[in-house]
Amino acid sequence: MKKLISFISVFCAINISMAQDRNKELLEHIPVLHGDSIVFPIILINAYPLISAEVNGIKGKLMFDTGSRPAITINHNLVNLPNRKEKRKGVAGSGQSYIIHLNDTISSLKFYNGLNYQNLLNIESTDSGWLQDKITPDFLGFIGYDFFAGYIVKLDYLKKKITFYKNTESRKLSKDFLKGEKLLATINFETRSLPNHPLVKAKAGGIEFVASFDTGQYGLLQLEDKAKKKLTEKSVLKSVGVDAYDDELININDIEIEGFKTSLKGIYPFTFEQTLPFRKAIQITEPNYMSIGYRFFDQYKTVWDYDAKKIFILEK
Repeated sequence: MKKLISFISVFCAINISMAQDRNKELLEHIPVLHGDSIVFPIILINAYPLISAEVNGIKGKLMFDTGSRPAITINHNLVNLPNRKEKRKGVAGSGQSYIIHLNDTISSLKFYNGLNYQNLLNIESTDSGWLQDKITPDFLGFIGYDFFAGYIVKLDYLKKKITFYKNTESRKLSKDFLKGEKLLATINFETRSLPNHPLVKAKAGGIEFVASFDTGQYGLLQLEDKAKKKLTEKSVLKSVGVDAYDDELININDIEIEGFKTSLKGIYPFTFEQTLPFRKAIQITEPNYMSIGYRFFDQYKTVWDYDAKKIFILEK
């Protein structure tokens, strides 16, 4: 499972009524969001938020992965794409290489909230058969950052939905995406080489580290030996057994991000070498690194405003 989450984390590093109103509308060529606010129901399988869809008539699920950059990446092990052309090699977080293909046209992409596309041009695909085995047999591929660029993203794992709000000047003032919510914290983030990877400064038990936010994994922590020893001695860091794949799981307490305090249970310890793909892709230079994923999003609702570079943490 550790290898699975590391792959997904850097896979592509190298109006609510709108759906009913547009039920018969077909959007052409480029898979990007349209409308003021749009809701997508999600299905959570293990750590992964999945959105039901059809690609070329094949029904399945696309993973909503903020760590992925292309708008749509198709699994051509499930969807027959005979005219695909090899584009380049990619490298998974766990070290293995894979081939990215390019497809001149994807005939149709339909979401069950009524958002439909046709004749999509220059869509990437890969063989994600192994994710069909690990996550769900009907794994269609990925939805990435370029699909929702220009929108504020609200993740709600309790109600199992993702809501996208078009980032407008009026919305900057109204902040309607926070209406009716209990705001726990507002965190400022930066981005470095890639706009889809929010980075924050954090600390725990006196140890400082940089943390990224990513929906495509459970969560991981990589520490220098001295830092790991210090946190273990303070009981801030504890090993809590293994998962079904015999990979070690850890809990880390007393995490602080701009005064907001939290703990994470059941994340994965990584070595420096295992994080090298992340480091290279998103320019992580700090010695200690954490990736914040499902274990955090299962505790809180979050709103990601990429334009303002802020993440709002809300009571679940």
